Amino acid sequence: MIKLITCDIDGTLLKEYKEPIDPELFVLIEKFYEKGVLFFATSGRQLYNLKQIFEPVKDKIGYIAENGAIIFYKDKILHKSVIDLELAKNLSKKILEKDDIELFICGEHTTYIMPKSKDFDNLIGNEIQNHITPIKHFDEINQDIVKVSFFYKEGINDEIIEDFVKDFGDKFQHTVSGHTWYDFMNLNTHKGNAIKILQNVINVSSEETVAFGDNFNDIEMLTDAKYSYAMEQAHDEVKKVANYTCSNVVETLKYLYNKFFEKE
Repeated sequence: MIKLITCDIDGTLLKEYKEPIDPELFVLIEKFYEKGVLFFATSGRQLYNLKQIFEPVKDKIGYIAENGAIIFYKDKILHKSVIDLELAKNLSKKILEKDDIELFICGEHTTYIMPKSKDFDNLIGNEIQNHITPIKHFDEINQDIVKVSFFYKEGINDEIIEDFVKDFGDKFQHTVSGHTWYDFMNLNTHKGNAIKILQNVINVSSEETVAFGDNFNDIEMLTDAKYSYAMEQAHDEVKKVANYTCSNVVETLKYLYNKFFEKE
């Protein structure tokens, strides 16, 4: 039996960032909900953004946002991993020193940016449609910081990662979070740990959990679910930790619904 479905968004549920969600997913979420199976959107995206794209079923699902730093369900934060402010500032200052890399400071309810170009401002506010708060100084931050990220439009590479990891690798949990994003959270903060916390709260086991993912920030999540699915286009290292592969989340959820509930 299954009781929990956790699903990554970008590269897993959606192939393109601005791609709309297949309306059939909302129907399936409703059907699973009626059977007592909870769906959690599990992403590096901010909570505000996830709520927007899941508006039709917002009262029927939960959210694991900011790569596991926030767990939210039924209008309540179940867990929040807050980064030390001075540590976040030090990392942010290093990011700001790089002319071609943009800073992304994630609070509980907004994302603080100090854009170096109008293109980045437009990308975050209009294309990605995050709730953003432009600032000029760290003193303007008035929320807990749960994640610090950087954006490099040419694509994250090993040289850039190493430049930051040599100074901050032992102070943060850090991961690639898409082709152009790299994320830093508190140590031991990741999707997999968030799911373990959630499983304890709602009394669900790994054997009752379904997980879908495609990228390196999904690896811990996939290792803690019996029904773990890596997308066919996922990196080989991601596929290695998953028990199954799939090409389409909606079609796989249809299969699972029929497998577990069609005979009831």
